[in-house]
Amino acid sequence: MTTLSLAEIVNTARKAETVEEKVAVLKRHDSRQLRDILALMCDSRWSFDLPESAPPYNESDIHESHGLLYREMRKMPYFVEQSPDGKNLTRQRKEALFIQILESVDKEDAKLILRMISKQPYPDLSPDVINQAFPGGIVDPIPVKRGRGRPKKSEAPVA
Repeated sequence: MTTLSLAEIVNTARKAETVEEKVAVLKRHDSRQLRDILALMCDSRWSFDLPESAPPYNESDIHESHGLLYREMRKMPYFVEQSPDGKNLTRQRKEALFIQILESVDKEDAKLILRMISKQPYPDLSPDVINQAFPGGIVDPIPVKRGRGRPKKSEAPVA
């Protein structure tokens, strides 16, 4: 059995029907890297010394890049403003290193990283669900932006 990528784990948890199933999926695939990426995405205590918009990069089409994000997560402290690890790196070096990571990992993992950097938690995998799976992982949760849904009656177009 091969290890699922972090994006596959997150997407499997998102597709689960109930909160209990989502928590079970996250617990079954518990790893330091999974906890870190979810905390960096959903906790407002952490901010990034990177532009919020996606940089220009070429998606990886290499099939062996499936599990590389587990290894690349050790470089994430370079980009977190609250971490001392990236203080000696110039802004240009940080951005180049970040693009290298995006280009080396699986394209779905790269999308997960970009969502993490822009602090956009998934509506169907809220910080509450993540805290049920990993208690204390998210201390200061970011409010989840939900889809608009149906327009209110006052906003509905007049026929």
